[in-house]
This record gives sequence, C-alpha cells and structure tokens, in this order.
Amino acid sequence: MGVRVVSVTSGKGGVGKSHLAINVAMVCARQGHRVLLMDADGGLSNLDVLLGVNAVAHLGDLLAGKPLDEVVQPVKQGVWLLAGAPGERKLATLDDETRAQLLHAWSQLVPRFDVVVVDVGPGAGDDVLFFASAGEQPVLVLTDEPTSLADAVVLIRALERQSSVRSMHVVVNGVRTSRSAQAVFARLLEAVPDASLRLQLAPHIPDDQNVRRAAMLQKPLVELAPTSPASRAFERLTTVLLESSTSAHGGPWLTETQLQS
Repeated sequence: MGVRVVSVTSGKGGVGKSHLAINVAMVCARQGHRVLLMDADGGLSNLDVLLGVNAVAHLGDLLAGKPLDEVVQPVKQGVWLLAGAPGERKLATLDDETRAQLLHAWSQLVPRFDVVVVDVGPGAGDDVLFFASAGEQPVLVLTDEPTSLADAVVLIRALERQSSVRSMHVVVNGVRTSRSAQAVFARLLEAVPDASLRLQLAPHIPDDQNVRRAAMLQKPLVELAPTSPASRAFERLTTVLLESSTSAHGGPWLTETQLQS
C-alpha cells in the first residue's frame, strides 16, 4: 500500500488548521506509521513553534539544495518535521523551476514515510492550490464564523480550476455538537450549489478548552490530554482520512500530467 497524504488547508487563518495537522500526524504515529509533518505555509509557518522545537532547517533550505537528511528532523516518536520558511518568496509565487524542485524533493521524500501530513497555507494563492493538490482529497478546515465560510467558498472555487482535485473533506472546528457542524456544512453547500468538487463532511472537532492549553504549552493535544473531547475527535478524523487517502504515489503531484504541466 502506498503512502497516504493528508493536505490540510483553509480559506482564512486562525481556524485551527495547524493544530489539526499536528494532531492528525501524532495519531498516525501512535498507530505505528512513520509520519512526515510538512509545513507548507509560506506566510506564517509555525509548526515548529507549536511543537516546541527549534527547526534546524526549513523548506527554503531544501529548495536551495540542502540535503534531505539535513532538512527533515525527528520531533516526536514516529514523527519527522519539514519546517516551513516564513516569508519565503519562492513559495509565494511558484514558478516552473520551484515547482520542479518541489516535485523532485517530493519524489525523494515519499518513499521514506507511510503518511505525509501537509500543513498548507490559508487563502487561494498559487502555492495553496499547489500544496493542497498533494493529497487525493484536501482537508478544508473552517469554523462557524461568516468570514471563515466566505473565504472557504473562494478557496473551493479556486480549487475547482485544479483538475487534479476532485473531492474535499470538510472539517468544522470549534463547534459544540455534530448538529452544529452539520448546520455549518449546510451553509457551505448552499454557498456553492453548483460546485464540481465533491464536498464530504468529516468528523468535527468540538470546542475544547484543552486546545488552548496545548497551544500555550507547545504540546500536541493528543499527547497532553489524550482523553479530551477534541483528542477523541482527532482520532475519529484520522481514521476517516487514512481510509480515504490510499494513492500509491502519495497524491496527484507525480502523475504524468502534473510533471508535464
């Protein structure tokens, strides 16, 4: 069975996207998988901060030619980090050369891991669309705030123009009940009634004060409070994501069409 790739994105920042990526990676590692956590947010990369580690190098160093073994670092049992490069201009506007470099690095990284979790930046820029297409089904994180919903619609419309993306998981974060998550999802569907992307509601992440505590202590929630409501939700979500992401090559990046585009 090939590597599983989970790419996590959002229309706007501040919706809990990075926390979700970290905790999904941790749950995967607990299940015995070798996991790469990749920070592809070229604007505000912060996975290293949230994990309480000092990044030895970052994605920008990889693009500059630094060897993989000097860029990817172990951070938890079964989890390795490829840290992001805040403000890296090459990532903000991906030209053909940078895309080729990323695809080459990707082809070297993928065989080393069972699961790759990509924390994609928010918005709908070229970099977001590129990294979101790393997984078979991107994960869209949103909250019940109107701005989150509006920006999610913009991202969906942009992704529709990416032929490699056919469907998307939607995770509603910070709501109290599954009924609340379903209501947010219904509003999203109403906003994109003609969407060509197949949108699937994934298990929601409940409002949980332990999430804020984990952020302050720079620890993954599933490590700090493994029996908390949100931790249990991350476990359910991870099961869904792993079962639906089974591409042998780790997403559509390495298809012949992508390599020639």
